[in-house]
Amino acid sequence: MSRLNKSTSKSSSGFPNAAAVLRSTGVSSRRILRIGVQPLDLAVALENTLDQQNLGRFSDFHAVLLCHSHTDPAAVLQLADNLRQHAAPLTRLPDIQTFNAGCTGFLQQLQQARHMLQNTAADTRILLLNIETPESWHCAADRAFCGIVGAAATATIIKKQGGRPITWLQINHTQVPDSHLLQPGPLFHTEFTRTISFRGQTQHRCVMRMHGEAVFVHGIELMLQAVRQAHQNTSATTPITSPPVTLIPHQPSGKLLRAFTAALQSELPHINVLSNLQHSGNTISATIPELLASHPTLHNAPSSPLILAASGICMPQMHNCMSFGSAYLA
Repeated sequence: MSRLNKSTSKSSSGFPNAAAVLRSTGVSSRRILRIGVQPLDLAVALENTLDQQNLGRFSDFHAVLLCHSHTDPAAVLQLADNLRQHAAPLTRLPDIQTFNAGCTGFLQQLQQARHMLQNTAADTRILLLNIETPESWHCAADRAFCGIVGAAATATIIKKQGGRPITWLQINHTQVPDSHLLQPGPLFHTEFTRTISFRGQTQHRCVMRMHGEAVFVHGIELMLQAVRQAHQNTSATTPITSPPVTLIPHQPSGKLLRAFTAALQSELPHINVLSNLQHSGNTISATIPELLASHPTLHNAPSSPLILAASGICMPQMHNCMSFGSAYLA
């Protein structure tokens, strides 16, 4: 992947320079794909890395849960087909389940993996793949998105034994009626139009649009609600205030993350919030697993429970619905 640390937009509706991007979004650098690199290349690189670390290849897992968000629901299905074709004829991949789930994608994958492990052998392993390339479905001149989203690819192994136990996990989808908005309109919608690519080129394609004020307000409240749910459903059996809890949140933007953190600390001051937004951007469903990977000590520190929390677009009902959820890892 390549990193950009300044705005590439040539449109007056974008940001004038990198300093303006940082002030508005909290992001100083984010990744885009190198020219010619495709989502399949990221998946192959992940498989090679797993193999190099003696963790196995895709064919060694019971199932692969693949999240690849896009305005085109067929994009993740095409990526799954490409993975199968790449593996054949040398090997046959396990079942690949696909998710076009946006910001709560990792939690949705985690929920499905947890369900699948219930009736399997003790040594069963499931692989979660999160391959996000938002530059292919966002416009660089859109101030709501252009300084925020970045590419990422992560692989997470979920197994029946070992690792951190998941003691709570819930995903919710909630409608946001027009009566709750200062300016009525769809929360998210797609539009086929003239756009600016993340490399400054003019293109005609389908991109995502967002009702920024509505998503900002409701995104904060839903993230808080997700953390409250994890707190309320574990504090009865777990001394959540001792030791301190670490929160791994989805991080949509600097403004939203700062507002969310301030509200959370006034309500639950014992929860420590981790973030790498400034140097990664909003990497959609890969945000949480990327944060987990960048802090490896979290995996083997039983003294520090984890809460994972996210809110964002509900892909099947993006116009008037948002998704949110949380998980508690003891």
